[in-house]
Amino acid sequence: MHGLHGSRCWTGWAELIANERWSVYRAVLLNAKARSIPFALAGAFATATHTGVWRDTNDMDLYVLPEHHEEMQRLAEGLGLRDIYDQFPYDRDWTYRATDGQTIVECMWRMKNHRADVDLGWLTGWGEIAIRGIRMFVTPPEEMMWAKLYVLHRLRSDWPDVLTYIYHCGRGLEWQHLFDRLGPDVPLMGGALSVFSWLSPNRAASFPEWIWGKFGLLHPVAQAAGEPEQVRAAFLFGPEHSLSRPDRDAEPSEGRAIRC
Repeated sequence: MHGLHGSRCWTGWAELIANERWSVYRAVLLNAKARSIPFALAGAFATATHTGVWRDTNDMDLYVLPEHHEEMQRLAEGLGLRDIYDQFPYDRDWTYRATDGQTIVECMWRMKNHRADVDLGWLTGWGEIAIRGIRMFVTPPEEMMWAKLYVLHRLRSDWPDVLTYIYHCGRGLEWQHLFDRLGPDVPLMGGALSVFSWLSPNRAASFPEWIWGKFGLLHPVAQAAGEPEQVRAAFLFGPEHSLSRPDRDAEPSEGRAIRC
């Protein structure tokens, strides 16, 4: 089942988090709500919600507005969390990372490359879910993809995540909104769509034709037979990736996760 923006709206991932880690996350979430600090789930939690693919990263990522990041830092420190900077230096111009020694909470207020700051659209543009009795917003698929398009580094690339979003959410994405968000960087999405049309030609062909023209591409043609799409995914990501497996279209459930 798919919902708003093509999201799979899966919340079963929350039951896969160990209780001791959840207690840290819960304290941060409840205190942010008590202080009326707007935030939205990001990272692996948002990706699991929208795609049904679970990756256990041992941390919780949140997006907040730039004007609230210092208050979120005070909140975390008041709960006994400490900045990881001294042990693991990072650029504190866009994010704050705190830990209790085992579990990490990261609060981000702009892209790492400073291309854009978080605005309310990042926080409230999709909607809320209820996780273990707490209602919270989840970053929309389009904003998640927008940020991930710029992560194409030698030691890390988020493009596999972008392609996973396209696969699971593409038919319902707000493509015009994503186009508008990207502005002069639209060719980046065109590049990802070009790769996707090779990776999954039949699914790509089912997307509305106007999308392809919008991003400077020809509409793909469905293939009646040929190389299985899972084989192509394995060429790029290896056999263990979610798109490389025959159960990639299975619906996630409370007790079952499609793991990346």
